[in-house]
Amino acid sequence: MRGNFVRLQALEEEDYKLFSQWVSPSKVSALARGRQDFATEDEIRKDIVNGSTRYATVVTHDGKKIGFVSWETLKYEGSYMLGGVIGDPELWDMGYGAEASLLLMDYLFHFKNAHKIQFINGLHNMRSVRFLIKNKVTIEGILRDHFFLDGEYHDAVISSILRDEYYGYSEPEDMIPKSEKQKIREELYEYLQGYWKEECFPKLLKQGEKIGR
Repeated sequence: MRGNFVRLQALEEEDYKLFSQWVSPSKVSALARGRQDFATEDEIRKDIVNGSTRYATVVTHDGKKIGFVSWETLKYEGSYMLGGVIGDPELWDMGYGAEASLLLMDYLFHFKNAHKIQFINGLHNMRSVRFLIKNKVTIEGILRDHFFLDGEYHDAVISSILRDEYYGYSEPEDMIPKSEKQKIREELYEYLQGYWKEECFPKLLKQGEKIGR
């Protein structure tokens, strides 16, 4: 998956070490993982390999790995929880995280046949909540005292996007152009109305008559 600023790619062995740095307690981004713990590279690897959450690395077009996005299947197939981290605070507010999230939503809706994508964002996280507001995401409710940061609890907002809502304002890029799919469909119908109808279908009828005798 490739956008204007970043692309998403499968995890590589070196990424586990980067993950352990990106989610350290010294960074606010650690909350994207749901907890603030000192985690070793091996612990991160086991967490990812054995867990139900899938990950992709966020990479700039010059090859720099700057964070990750994640998706977890919820109770029903087709429903996902989305998360993510841009590890370097100097890269925040540059559109990388927003584009990575949109690329992941394109993947889930357009290639995985997702029905619903859900988010849980702490109300201390100005950037993520602004992302929800900017993209007119439906707010489902407030989770009280859901995150703990800076010595106090913070509420979280739970929100979601349904499939028809997403296609209402987004046009994901097709793997195969629509014009190519339409062209081969027309060629097939032309073939069915011509040669197949005149030559193949009569042969099938004759074969059926022989079998029925």
